[in-house]
Amino acid sequence: MNVAKNMTLSASAPGPLLVRGRGRRGAAAIGIFLLYLFLLGGVAIRLYHKPIYSMDSIQYMGNALLMEERDPARIHQRVYAEVRRFVPKGEREDLLGHEAGAPEGQNKSRQERAANPERFAEFLPLFAIRPLYNQTLWLVGKTGLGLVRAGIFISVASYFFLGVLAFVWLGKHMSPGLTLAFSVLLMISPPLMSLGRDTTADPLATLVAFGALYLIFEKRRLLPGMILLLASIYFRTDFVVLAGPVLLACWLERRIELWKAGVLALVAVASVLCINHFAGDYGMGMLYYRNFAGVPVAPGEMTVQFSARNYVSVLRSGITLMMESFFLPFLLLGTAGIVLRRVRGLFAVTLAYVLLHFMILPNWQ
Repeated sequence: MNVAKNMTLSASAPGPLLVRGRGRRGAAAIGIFLLYLFLLGGVAIRLYHKPIYSMDSIQYMGNALLMEERDPARIHQRVYAEVRRFVPKGEREDLLGHEAGAPEGQNKSRQERAANPERFAEFLPLFAIRPLYNQTLWLVGKTGLGLVRAGIFISVASYFFLGVLAFVWLGKHMSPGLTLAFSVLLMISPPLMSLGRDTTADPLATLVAFGALYLIFEKRRLLPGMILLLASIYFRTDFVVLAGPVLLACWLERRIELWKAGVLALVAVASVLCINHFAGDYGMGMLYYRNFAGVPVAPGEMTVQFSARNYVSVLRSGITLMMESFFLPFLLLGTAGIVLRRVRGLFAVTLAYVLLHFMILPNWQ
């Protein structure tokens, strides 16, 4: 009996060792995460000092100032004063319409906007369709950063938190070491680096939409996920195309009733219509013209026609650019997730979003 008792006690003895083993693995996972934050933070700092000064950012700045100013001349003066103060000379000359080798129409449009407040004001409705981004830009700008640096900060911060969310999400399906390697490679890939440098609404909008997908498909928290998904439309109206596949997937998974999905779809579409109406947007014709034909000088005074033949032509060009881009490598990596039943729906949703968005606006950029 004593022998049996001693054997039983010996068998139970490794318990604390198992606890210590788990503790070491937990400490190692935390260490890997902290290392990742250090690396990601270093990249983010680098991106902050090397932004891409987009012409679109000037129009976003003008819309941000509409929160407190109504005089177009005053808004114009404040925006270009910031551009001349904070944008380096080379990039500043490009924004002012003196870019060597640029299309003549592009330079002429930029020169007109820089010199003429009325021409500048005609472009504001084109970028008023990102209301929550414009308000965020205004709020961050009020901290003392100014609008130019606020735009850079928002993009870089969005890139950083996008990287954190990607690490957390991948970590639920991979070992810590593999999560570190995959996350680092993902975040230093050219498309993601360009996103972090881009001083437009895209980085923040992407973060919001990605957070919505995480809540809906990984955390299985439908209500906050749907709220965030609908909010993403107010950062970038394109995400109405994402809402459709997400709602369809949730209905197919029996997570939402059909009538509720229909109501949410109507809310998403109505949001876009309301945003476009109150922004004074010039319509799809102008959108296609700006993406595929040229840069207008006076968008508010133009009548644009875009035929089916024009669409077919730009669709062919877009497909060529798609095949030459990072789409196929990213698609190949995405298909690896199909082996996990839980993310099959997410794969289908994201692929449907990419294809639908491309069919509506075949500008692969």
